Amino acid sequence: MTANESTLLTFVKGSTVRSKLLERLALRPHTPTELANIEDKHVSHVSRALLELKTWGLVSATASGSRERYYRITSQGYAVYATISLRTAK
Repeated sequence: MTANESTLLTFVKGSTVRSKLLERLALRPHTPTELANIEDKHVSHVSRALLELKTWGLVSATASGSRERYYRITSQGYAVYATISLRTAK
């Protein structure tokens, strides 16, 4: 594991919200409102966590025809998610 991968893992695992959002986005794209409802968190908390994940290159946002943005996991985000999942499964 490289130092960058280790830093990303530490960043994601440092917040339950970030970990849960990455897990949800590994399944399919979601809006911040959908994620807030699923995780029973305030949308501002979810939006802040999504921005952090986006800044680190783990998720990306795409605009839809509506006002909402859909967030999806990136390949780098999926690699981090898979590593966390494998470690949790042991």
